[in-house]
Amino acid sequence: MNISILGCGRWASFHAWYAHHIGHNVTVWGRKNSANLQTLMATHKNEYLTLPEDIHFTDDLATALHFADTVIISISSQQLRDLAQQINKTGIYQNKTFVLCMKGIEISTGKRLSEVLAEELTGSFDIGVWVGPGHVQDFLQGIPNCMVVSALNSSVSKKIIDIFSSDLIRFYYSRDLIGTEIG
Repeated sequence: MNISILGCGRWASFHAWYAHHIGHNVTVWGRKNSANLQTLMATHKNEYLTLPEDIHFTDDLATALHFADTVIISISSQQLRDLAQQINKTGIYQNKTFVLCMKGIEISTGKRLSEVLAEELTGSFDIGVWVGPGHVQDFLQGIPNCMVVSALNSSVSKKIIDIFSSDLIRFYYSRDLIGTEIG
C-alpha cells in the first residue's frame, strides 16, 4: 500500500519509518523551506532515527496526495486548518483515508482536529485518529506497545488497524472519538 506522511518532524518521521518497516511504500511531505525536510532529504536522518533510502521526500503536496492510498497527518495541531485548505485546493483527496496522528483542539474555534479536517474537505473520504502512548526510541529498539485508533465509523477504525497492525504495535479501537482526540 502507498502511504504518504504529511509532516516531517520527529513523530511524522517515526510514522514514515514504521509504515516502511511493516512493508508499505512511503512518501514524506514537508513544507517548502522546512529545515526538517531539507535534513531528511539530505541525510535520511533526524535526532532519533535513520529512514531507509527508498522512502521518498517531496515538498509538493499534490505529489504526496497522488501517491497515497492512505494519508497520515502528523503536524502541529494549530497548522491543520491551513494544511486542510491546501489539500482541498489540490482536489486530490477523494476516497482516501486520512489518519490524524496528533491531539488537541483548534484554539481559535475550539473544534477538534477531525472536525477541522471534515470542515475543510468535501466529498468522500475517511478520517481516523491514531494516538499513543509510545516513544520513538522504544519502537526503534523493538519494544512493542499498544496504541489507540478511533473514528466516527468503526469500519474506518478497522481499516486503519488492518493497514498498520504489526508485532511492534497492537492497536485497540475506541468508539470515543472525542476522548481519543483530546484525552
